[in-house]
Amino acid sequence: MANPAKAKGTRFENEVLELLREVWPSADRAKAGNPSNDFHGIPFPVEAKHRKRWEIPKWVGGLRQVAGGDDRWALVVASGDRRTEGGSTVVVVDISFAMELLGLWEVYQRTWVGDGLPTDD
Repeated sequence: MANPAKAKGTRFENEVLELLREVWPSADRAKAGNPSNDFHGIPFPVEAKHRKRWEIPKWVGGLRQVAGGDDRWALVVASGDRRTEGGSTVVVVDISFAMELLGLWEVYQRTWVGDGLPTDD
């Protein structure tokens, strides 16, 4: 691949793909040039971005268009320059989806954590 920026993006998409396959083994990368949604074989659109400058509103807006009206399931996986302190990979989700996930985490903590068995809650 002649373009270093595209090569970096492809490497990052492959890293994200390996993580997605831990949950959805049949996940795969979408064809190049897809306007949004870098992966298929998963139940919602995911866009992987490896950029120095983050344009989160633009990225989320593009995903919302392909999400079919269910914005909360549109995820942006973003990473910057990993050589810097703040260069870790993050996932951006809609606030309502984030609150739903936190609520489910709380139920999981009360129900399963401890003995490893469900409680009578």
